[in-house]
Amino acid sequence: MKEFSLGNKKIPAGKRTRRDFLIYAVGSSLTTVAIAYLFPKPSQSREVDLETLCSLYPQNSRCQNYLPGVKAQDTDGKIIQADTLLAIATPGIPIAVKGLPNDSVDYLIIKDGPQIAEYAINPICTHLGCTVEWHLEKNHFICPCHGSQYDSLGRVVHGPAKRSLPLITVVVKQNQVRLVETKPAIDPR
Repeated sequence: MKEFSLGNKKIPAGKRTRRDFLIYAVGSSLTTVAIAYLFPKPSQSREVDLETLCSLYPQNSRCQNYLPGVKAQDTDGKIIQADTLLAIATPGIPIAVKGLPNDSVDYLIIKDGPQIAEYAINPICTHLGCTVEWHLEKNHFICPCHGSQYDSLGRVVHGPAKRSLPLITVVVKQNQVRLVETKPAIDPR
């Protein structure tokens, strides 16, 4: 009678149990999945697409001439040029822009220098999802639904919201301001 081994046990061929079968079935399945993951078909590349790569790592050499995202537009629909915007912008006062596919208004942040920050504020209140608006006279974003207030960088100043406003990535390259619908790799606040 032939034997086969299961770990350290030697089992005669006629004495196989249902448990032994299940162990082999599960082991074979896991091995198949592991091999398929480690050695994907050539058409299934795990390489990150250029849009994601350049959004997360804009200084990467492959991103030198790549312009990710979409062009930022002012609220009238005109394309924004970086040098023109910086000539009229005041640091600390967010500037409303459009351009993302959902046609929402986002706010560019102008830092001292002046220079455009690597992120923009998405004005969706983190309390219940209302759209907040910038109030110049109060120097805050204010939620019309429940009164949450955020400073010019989107940080909570007054509740009921507990989290800062979400951010999107901004890339300034070749005198263009581009909006990328992903959050920045690092929250700069």
